[in-house]
Amino acid sequence: MIIRPQYLNALRSYRNIPIVKILAGIRRCGKSTILDMLKNDLLSSGINKEQIIDRRYTSLSLDEGMDARSMYDDIKSIMTTDDMYYLLLDEVQEIPGWEKAVNSLSEDCKVDIYVTGSNSKFLSSDIITEFRGRGDEVRVHPLSFQEFYDSYKGDKHH
Repeated sequence: MIIRPQYLNALRSYRNIPIVKILAGIRRCGKSTILDMLKNDLLSSGINKEQIIDRRYTSLSLDEGMDARSMYDDIKSIMTTDDMYYLLLDEVQEIPGWEKAVNSLSEDCKVDIYVTGSNSKFLSSDIITEFRGRGDEVRVHPLSFQEFYDSYKGDKHH
């Protein structure tokens, strides 16, 4: 895993702030990996693993009929205490009406929400408008030359 500190630092600066953190970018630019780094960072900072709800909506194991209601119910059923929960939701655009589920979770629960997506809606300003001041975007780009070079330098197989 290539550590991308600029994104991790940006997400740390948003931690526990009640807005939806939206990681947007083209496919295969590292959004899912950044969520994995965030999960590791949360764990290393003392957050209990039961407080981290990690959902990948690209999995074939997902119910094909999943919609905003079933997404909301699934996540809500895991939150059994009054503790803060950290929602790491990958490729949410696969769930029809996901915005409504995320908005409801942010209003109804004690949560810190991070989502990723990569369709055209995620790459436009429409998604931020959808959250009416309750969301902020972190634009994710493919590896910079410096990141590529640093990872290549460390690879003993080149």
